[in-house]
Amino acid sequence: MSHRVCALVVTGRVDTERALSLGLRAVLAHDGISVFPIDHYFSAYWAAKRGNSALLDLPDGLTVLFPTEAVLHDLVREVTGTDRPLFAIIATDYFGGAGGQWAVAFDGEDRVTPDRASVNQALAALGVRATASRDEFDVIGLGGFRSNPDYLEAYVDLCDELGV
Repeated sequence: MSHRVCALVVTGRVDTERALSLGLRAVLAHDGISVFPIDHYFSAYWAAKRGNSALLDLPDGLTVLFPTEAVLHDLVREVTGTDRPLFAIIATDYFGGAGGQWAVAFDGEDRVTPDRASVNQALAALGVRATASRDEFDVIGLGGFRSNPDYLEAYVDLCDELGV
């Protein structure tokens, strides 16, 4: 069974209407944590649309197509109404137990996870706590979110239209 997702994980209250206006649709919400599927086309589109060419402080050596655009920080600020939001970008690519995961957490613009952080490390940085029987990944229900939704495919065409 596969697990291939990329998502923006946001802490705190989220303005749902504002999030929807930005194409952010939560697939999970758990105890102050919201999970919004995104991909590199989503972030590239919003960066081009807003004329923001800045990049996030990401570790070197990512081996997956990962959103790099700092516009994600701007979007999270807008949907949370917080100047210094706590959020993460996570990605998984597993099939039959083989594969990998990548994650980075931010406090505002500052990266708070080490290079090669796991999804669990990023979630822990957001305040998610493992239990005796479930790790952070399972605590928020990521096991039930197995692949990104089809609506994200529209961002491929939107990027093409903008020449991105």
